[in-house]
Amino acid sequence: MPLVPERIRAMNASVKLLLIVREPVTRAISDYTQLRAHASTGTPLIPMPTPTSSSNPKTFEQLVLHPNGTINESYRPLAISVYHNYLHRWLECFRRDQILVVNGDLLIEDPVVQIQKIERFLGLEPRIDSNNFYFNETKGFYCLRNETSDRCLRETKGRRHPRVDPLVVSKLRKYFGEHNQKFYELIGEDLGWPEE
Repeated sequence: MPLVPERIRAMNASVKLLLIVREPVTRAISDYTQLRAHASTGTPLIPMPTPTSSSNPKTFEQLVLHPNGTINESYRPLAISVYHNYLHRWLECFRRDQILVVNGDLLIEDPVVQIQKIERFLGLEPRIDSNNFYFNETKGFYCLRNETSDRCLRETKGRRHPRVDPLVVSKLRKYFGEHNQKFYELIGEDLGWPEE
């Protein structure tokens, strides 16, 4: 949606934006897992053609690699993980200091630090601390806690990811290496994602 940044700027040119990103290979595997789960239940997520059938779904490896072993760059979970392709359009409309890049992997591992960073960026009074979260052993990640209740993400979140061939993971990380460097240059920060 190339016109979205311009439309948002027209609505409010001083808006502050949050961009939450995850390491691209992990994000692609997570996307694949979610798409596969929804395909098996018949629940559509978003209009996204996937070459799978519920009776014989293709593996992640089959979808991300062409039969000749090259990367299937058109596979949507990979394509949308090439973050610099999208961010540059936003930077044409907004100053860099209007966009906070949040490392989604760190948000999962230590939400308090990342949420406090967001509070500062938005100019909010600090309210979040470690008392607002608890680690859910069943889900394997942090959930919210407040005075009246505990809240965790729906059952559709926190699914176990399939085991992916380590050689495919390595190949994908090498593929994303150059793309990640371009993204780091745009944001002025190295997120330290593995390159192999």
